Order: sequence, then structure tokens, then C-alpha cells
Amino acid sequence: MKKILILCLLSLPGVSGAQDATVHVEKRPVSSSQWERAVQEIDYSSDVPEAKKEKKKKRSDASPGWSNPFDSINTQFWGSFFQLLAILIAVAAIGYGVYRMMQEPRNKRIARDGAEITVDNLEAYLHETDLDQFLREALARGDFSQAVRIYFLQIIKQLSESGAIRWSKEKTNRDYLREMRAHPEFETFRGLTRSYERIWYGNVLLDEKMFSEIEPGFKAMAAKPVP
Repeated sequence: MKKILILCLLSLPGVSGAQDATVHVEKRPVSSSQWERAVQEIDYSSDVPEAKKEKKKKRSDASPGWSNPFDSINTQFWGSFFQLLAILIAVAAIGYGVYRMMQEPRNKRIARDGAEITVDNLEAYLHETDLDQFLREALARGDFSQAVRIYFLQIIKQLSESGAIRWSKEKTNRDYLREMRAHPEFETFRGLTRSYERIWYGNVLLDEKMFSEIEPGFKAMAAKPVP
């Protein structure tokens, strides 16, 4: 392009002074041979527009070998979360198990033969259970007839441990009375036996006042060490 411009300038007959406001350019025809010679050595390579630079690839288009640091953070987070969740579930299960154990009846005992000792079969497991505990529970319920029965069983247990009688679950109260006939506490034991049978087998409903009148006799003999 520079050479073409120089050629055009050289074809002008003259240039007026720089002081002239206007310049008159005379048109001059250029032959094909002249034009070919003029453009033969011109290099157009510099006029080729530059190729647009490719935009930087997004991280998502990066090579498969590129690792996202946030993936590692997410993996660690969820791993810790599920580990903590498993621990909480285990603690909750243990807590629930302890709670259920505490809700079990306090008088639950297992006999040597594997049977559960309850308030209904105390006579059969007289020496294997804590009668005081059953007594406290009966008094807390206001079941005074049951309390009299447990007091009487305490007396039988005490007489058996001291050797005054020979206990057996097949024996009756009459059997124990015969064994106690020569004992110094025979009259006391016979009176308490009659009161017990009248209340328990006669289905007498004791109120608190009636119970307070007869309790001291049962309580005294049950706690007295018998020779």
C-alpha cells in the first residue's frame, strides 16, 4: 500500500506550496503493465487480520486430570457427618436400653429355677427374695391386706432361719403351729396367724386406721430375733 501511494504521488505534476489552501490533482491513467509492476513486490501478509485468541477454558472443560479441591472438602464433610450420625444413633440406642431397664418393675427377681419371682408366688421363693422391698411397694400402693400377708411371710422366714420351724412350700400354717407348740412365742404366733388368715383369706379390706392397729404386732415379731 505504501508503494502504491508513492506511485500516485510521483504521478502528480507538482505540488503547490504548503501555504495553498487547496491542491488540484490531475487524473492520470495507469496501464495494466504499470499496475502489475507496482503491486508485484507488495507484501500483503501484514494486512491479514489476526486470529481471535481462544477464550480460556472454564474449569469444568479442563482436562480430566484436574482435581477440584472442593470435592475433597465435600467428601470429608459428609464422611464426618455420617460418622457423627452413627455415634448419635448408638448413644440413643444405649440410652433407650438403660431407660427400659429402669422402667422394669423393681420387684422383678429371677429364682434359681429360672422363674420370675412376683408378689403372687412369694411363698414358693421365700428365701430367694427381698420381702422388705415388696412390703414397701404394698404400703406405697395402700394395699394394706397385701402388707399383712408380707409381714406374715417375714415371720415365717425369720422362724425358719432361726430353726424354730422347718420351712417347706408344701406345708400349711397348721403345720407351723404344731412345730411352734412348745416355743415361747407360740401364743403370739398363733394370734398373728389367725389375724392373717382372717384378713387374707377372708378378703377383708383394711383401711389405714385398721392397719395401723394391727401392724405393730406383725412388725415386732418379724423383726424380733427368735432363739
